[in-house]
Parts: sequence; structure tokens; C-alpha cells
Amino acid sequence: MGKIEDAIKKINTEIQKEPSNRYLALIGEHIIDNITSEAAAEKVLKKEKTLAKALGGIQNKASKQKTGDCAVIEDSVVYGWAREYFGLTANPQAPAEEVKGICVSLEDFL
Repeated sequence: MGKIEDAIKKINTEIQKEPSNRYLALIGEHIIDNITSEAAAEKVLKKEKTLAKALGGIQNKASKQKTGDCAVIEDSVVYGWAREYFGLTANPQAPAEEVKGICVSLEDFL
């Protein structure tokens, strides 16, 4: 197996560990869409980089933008934070992210 396949397998394995965690699945699917080169795969394969830690970083950034118990953040921003965590650039071939706002309680992530 090549590095790209290994990186995809790593992310899929993390998603499967928590199948009911839709947030983890969405972030993971986006990261998989952005593993387009050996260099990107190497970044994802770093032992210390995990989806759980990426999600934790996203939650931390979102909490800094909250008003009360709610944060409204566009999908493109959240996915950008996930790519930033893994050190990836956006894949121009990946499906375009829908721009929409949603209000969720930070407790939804716990």
C-alpha cells in the first residue's frame, strides 16, 4: 500500500472507532478528499495528528467565537481549520463546501 492509501486508511479507522460521531465523520471525509499527494499523506500519517485532536482544536477555536452558548461558523471556515491542523491545502478537485450557518451549542460537541 502507498502512503496515500495508508493515510486514507488511518482516517477511516479513526472514523469507524466512533461511528455515531457525525462531526468526526464530516471532518474525516473532508481530510480524505484533501489527501491528494504523497506529501499530504505524510502530513496526515504523522503519529501525533489525529481526527480527535483536530476536532478538539476546532472546538477550541469555535468556543472563542461564541456568543452565550452558541457559535455560528461557516463550513468553509471549519474545514479550513481542519486542513490547517493537518498542514494541508485545499484540494481544488474536492466537492465545493456549501456555505451555510448553523447555531449549535458547544455542548453538542461533548
